[in-house]
Amino acid sequence: MDEDFPAIDLHGLRPDQALRRLAQELHAARVRGARSVLVICGRGWGNLEQRPVLRGKVEAWLLSEEGRRLGAQSFEVTAKGGALEVRLRER
Repeated sequence: MDEDFPAIDLHGLRPDQALRRLAQELHAARVRGARSVLVICGRGWGNLEQRPVLRGKVEAWLLSEEGRRLGAQSFEVTAKGGALEVRLRER
């Protein structure tokens, strides 16, 4: 992945806030012509239950109809599980 790709930092947000921001930022990235983005979720150890929550919800959203409609093509886990490299469809 190119080092100039945009990053979307969702770290520290509640899942509903994170998915709303992700939708907005994916749309903006595609408008700017980005082919991929880095979605930073964090590893999830900062919540009260001490287990990952956000990354699973983000992954499910990226695979959903809405995620696909907004351009998510595929993704892979990176940064020791704290981020996702998301490839975007061409417009």
